[in-house]
Amino acid sequence: MTPQDQLDGMNPNTYAPYRDPREYIQSWTDKIWIARGLGHIFDHYATDIKVHTCYGETYGMENVISNSLQKMIAFPNRGGGHDDVVWERRGDNGFISSHRVFNNATHLGPWIYGPATGKDWANRGVAHCVIQDGLVTEEWVIRDEFAVLQDLGMDPYVVAADLAKSSPVLGERMVTEGDPPAFAGRYPDPIKTGISGDRPDHARPECEAVVKLFDQVWEKKFFDLIPELCSDTIVCQTVRMGRALGVSNYQLETMKLLAMIPDAKVEIRDICVHDSADLGLRVATIWCLRGTYSGAPFYGPTNKAPLTILGSSHFEFRHGKIIREWRFFDEIAVMAQIIAHQNKLDAAQASATE
Repeated sequence: MTPQDQLDGMNPNTYAPYRDPREYIQSWTDKIWIARGLGHIFDHYATDIKVHTCYGETYGMENVISNSLQKMIAFPNRGGGHDDVVWERRGDNGFISSHRVFNNATHLGPWIYGPATGKDWANRGVAHCVIQDGLVTEEWVIRDEFAVLQDLGMDPYVVAADLAKSSPVLGERMVTEGDPPAFAGRYPDPIKTGISGDRPDHARPECEAVVKLFDQVWEKKFFDLIPELCSDTIVCQTVRMGRALGVSNYQLETMKLLAMIPDAKVEIRDICVHDSADLGLRVATIWCLRGTYSGAPFYGPTNKAPLTILGSSHFEFRHGKIIREWRFFDEIAVMAQIIAHQNKLDAAQASATE
């Protein structure tokens, strides 16, 4: 299905006044963040917007405005590039957009991590948005916050410990047990239906390859299947600005993620596909890993903390095989869940000895 095929019959008001959904997403982002037209948020987002992050959920326009204003003051020269917009139609009046960005800025004002440091930082992230009738109605945001702290010279464990108590961004307690509403239920066939709704039946071979990667490689640990699904020159861009090149390194990077949570159940929450002449065919996903911190002690001693890891992967295909993956999750959110669980264990032990 070509981009024009997706646009045919689609209400132009869905992405007006722009030529297509890609231009819609990029232009709105630049209006708000580059030109500092923060008030345009009222024109871009639905009044009851739901935003889901790795730390919890927030609802309504006031939180969006407040968080954005604070971030603009902390990082007034925040730039970044539109790495890609993978979009797919959702009915006649809507579409799903998975916007991959590269962010960079200088810490010049107070932020949740403390006073200005004057240091530069860079990270990658994804905004996965549902657009209906020209407005963003729901958004999933995943950022590599470890990369930011690393560049600012801050201790990620200290920040994670603070977040384990309460999220300074959302003002809500970190969810450590149970699932918030956005993550409730499962989608048994994400090729047909996901968090963004029913999707058109196109690019099925590529979608099936992605499902097989998550199901057979990630969950069932058949890492030897990777050469069947991926090019010999597969490149994975991942957290902390990491890069894994070639099948062997790609295997190890994937194994590293799963080694700390070896009992993880893998769930694809959404699939979005776009094929364009300039960037080829890309499959964007939202995924969850659910399990316990019972394997490799990447973030301190293992303590069987229940973890829900929200992530996103963008896959680029060529000749039926994956040639690139951009893989994102928030390590700080993972660490905060581990610390929060340890705090509970310590409190229970202290109570038992009194």
